[in-house]
Amino acid sequence: MQKKSINPPTNLGAAVNLVAKLGGYLGRSNDPPPGHQLMWKGYAHLQLMCNGFELSKYG
Repeated sequence: MQKKSINPPTNLGAAVNLVAKLGGYLGRSNDPPPGHQLMWKGYAHLQLMCNGFELSKYG
């Protein structure tokens, strides 16, 4: 399986969408903006990924 390339966010709205997608936000055209629960789940997932990245430096 090939990894999906993600471009870095160019503004705050794009960064919010990336964090929301980690939390399960689908981002379809008719979807409302992400709420606090999706953002919380996405941020928690991002923290775990950052912790894993830091731990990978030592192994």
